[in-house]
Amino acid sequence: MRREASLNRSCVLFVISLLFSSALDAHSGRTNSSGCHTNHSNGSYHCHNKKTTASDKQTYCHVLNDEKRCGYAYSTCQSLKKKYGGYCEMS
Repeated sequence: MRREASLNRSCVLFVISLLFSSALDAHSGRTNSSGCHTNHSNGSYHCHNKKTTASDKQTYCHVLNDEKRCGYAYSTCQSLKKKYGGYCEMS
């Protein structure tokens, strides 16, 4: 009886750990056409697997303190400009 309860508890803990481990690695995404995005809580920029698109879309660079971060849609670039300053230019 005691062994069975221990086995049940281990199975429950294993399932819970699987649920939490997948949640810790995930985020909302919203990557640009290059597969990159800005973490709006701290302003950092990083890329995931690059996306391939069939057509070339016009993208913009957000320029702040002489640092360019490119691949944004116009509206996203304007949002970054409003939040962090700098300016937008066509890439």
